[in-house]
Amino acid sequence: MKNLTVFALAADDHLVQPEEFEDVHGTTSALAILTDFRSHKPHMLDAQMEASEALELMLAEDVRTKLVIDEKREFIGVIGIDDLSEHHMALKRIELGVRPDELLVRDLMHSRRNIRAIDFDEFAKARVSDVVSTLKKHHQDYLLVVDQEAHHIRGIVSARDIARRLHTPVQIEKELTFVDIFTAVKAH
Repeated sequence: MKNLTVFALAADDHLVQPEEFEDVHGTTSALAILTDFRSHKPHMLDAQMEASEALELMLAEDVRTKLVIDEKREFIGVIGIDDLSEHHMALKRIELGVRPDELLVRDLMHSRRNIRAIDFDEFAKARVSDVVSTLKKHHQDYLLVVDQEAHHIRGIVSARDIARRLHTPVQIEKELTFVDIFTAVKAH
C-alpha cells in the first residue's frame, strides 16, 4: 500500500462550490446537473413539521425544494419555498380553518400523484438544454428523475440549480393557479 503526501492548507486555499466553475453548458450531459440520490442524500422534511418551522429551515439551508416524507420515511410529496410564502400559508389557514401553528408541511406540499418525473435512462442521454426546454414546456421548477426499472426515485433536477451552473437565469413561466387569480383580483 502506498502512503499519500499530506500537507497544510495554504492561506489562500478556499472552499469551492459547483457554481464557481464554468464547465456546464447547454450541450453538457444532463447528468452534470442531476442531484443524484445515489451519491447525495435527498433534502427531506417530515410531513408533520409545522410549516413555519419548515420555512425557517429551508431559508437557513438555502434550499428551495425539499422532498416530503411520512412517518415511515416514504416519499409523499414535494414542497418548495414559494409554497411556504406568507401569502400561501395565510390562504391555506383560511381554507382549513386552522391557527398558524397548526399548519403543517403536508397541508402545503405538492402531492406525489401530481409530481412529474423523467426516466433516468432518457435523462442520462439528454443534454442540459433538453432539460431546460422540458422544464419550460411543462412549467416546472423541478423534475424528479426516476429509474423506472428499479422503481427508484433517483434524483432531482431544478431550474435554480441549472441557472447557478450555467451562470444565467432560467425563467420558468408558471401556469396560473387559484392563488394567482385570487391575488390579481384582490389587487384590483
